[in-house]
Amino acid sequence: MEFYLDSANYEKIKEYVEAYNITGVTSNPTIIVNDKANILKLVEVVPKDKTLFVQVISDEVEGIIEETKKLMSLGKNIIVKIPASANGLKAIKLLKDENIRTLATGIYSVEQALMAANCGAAYVAPYVNRICDLEIDGVKAALEIQKAFREQNIDCKVLAASFKNMMQVKELMVNGIDAVTISVDLMEKLIYNTNTAKAVGDFVSAWKKYTGKDTLGL
Repeated sequence: MEFYLDSANYEKIKEYVEAYNITGVTSNPTIIVNDKANILKLVEVVPKDKTLFVQVISDEVEGIIEETKKLMSLGKNIIVKIPASANGLKAIKLLKDENIRTLATGIYSVEQALMAANCGAAYVAPYVNRICDLEIDGVKAALEIQKAFREQNIDCKVLAASFKNMMQVKELMVNGIDAVTISVDLMEKLIYNTNTAKAVGDFVSAWKKYTGKDTLGL
């Protein structure tokens, strides 16, 4: 499966993306504002062999298409996120006609995801925790989208987004989701395990007590 870092924090991108073979970086206007970043710098920071998702602002069809092409001109590794609004879906279809791959973001239902894929989206991003906020099981919804795509042989990946905790991420991972994009806080929980750290400390302590060294000393 694919792992993405949902962040515009330059230092965290540099720290995690290469070191842990993260597939790429996802962003949206809110993330860029919160991290006090800018798109041009983000393009520079993300390695060229990693995918960078950036999002349009316009909700007019012509504006979406224009912004998409401008964003894509910044780098060959860029895929543009387009909200799955009525005009967004129209734009996705027109861009698909030009063989331009896009991600339909802001997905809240299976039927919305199917329509986005029908219009030609290469990825759909269900908002797992935001769906949960509507008192609907967001994990189940994302997996239903995945199931529908696979059963109908639809060429579109599910990139699940918007998580509150690692339990949501875990349920999707073990059930075969195509991809997840997670925040820096959750990425740290995925990478660092306190029990593993304690076990490593115990190994080193035992070895040092026995040999007087904190390396193998070979």
